[in-house]
Amino acid sequence: MPFKNFLWDEAWELNVSRDKVRGAYHVIKFGENLDVDANMESIWDAGGLYPWSSFDTAGTVVLTSSSVEDDEDKGGGVEGTGAHRVQIEGLDNDFNLVSEVLITNGTSTRTSTTEFRRDFRALLTEAGTDGTNAGTITISKGGTTVAQIRRAGGTGLGQTFMSVYTVPAGYTGYIHDWDVSTAKSDGDVFLMQRTDTDGGVWTSKDVMHTNQNSVERKYTFPLKIEEKTDIDIRAYSTVNNMKVSSTFCILLVQNNDT
Repeated sequence: MPFKNFLWDEAWELNVSRDKVRGAYHVIKFGENLDVDANMESIWDAGGLYPWSSFDTAGTVVLTSSSVEDDEDKGGGVEGTGAHRVQIEGLDNDFNLVSEVLITNGTSTRTSTTEFRRDFRALLTEAGTDGTNAGTITISKGGTTVAQIRRAGGTGLGQTFMSVYTVPAGYTGYIHDWDVSTAKSDGDVFLMQRTDTDGGVWTSKDVMHTNQNSVERKYTFPLKIEEKTDIDIRAYSTVNNMKVSSTFCILLVQNNDT
């Protein structure tokens, strides 16, 4: 029997993950909110509704930490034990992908040179002996928190947990899988979207009702999300302090006219 070269027989999805498919890539967005109450909240680290109004226009963002150990240079050549460099990912004023790596400065601020119109992820790219963030790292825009890298169980998480995303210009998104998990009480979780041309109106694309369990939605026909569309997973509960996590997988395909 001839030897079977799996590189020629692998699934198309695997080739997307390997960056072997021209004009297509995928994003996995996962988030967590540890305290959802009766009012609708987005599933992200800082809690409450995500502050989309902070991104009406592009602007620089500011990074700081709650710990002096999140500092590449504490002085005298001494490195902090926590985060040293943080990569911020998002979109520019034209909704094109941009990113910038900022050097941490402890509890003092560090400002980006890149202007962001959206910020949908931040993650550590370098750290000290702790191997992760020593405190809560906060990224703000115009004085409003737009992303956080938290700690849990006595250790840093290394990146944001935010189930929000915006489809870049020149691409169409296809959500093919959405997972939700809740703890403590039952709740309703909504997949919300807002397009760039609808006057800021949020509409629901789907909803899941959970009762201290996990629910998975696999779309035989993926949800089509147009370019420059904001996605926000939101939840509420009749009982305070419900924990919610949410993950959705979106395939980005370059539009034919770009």
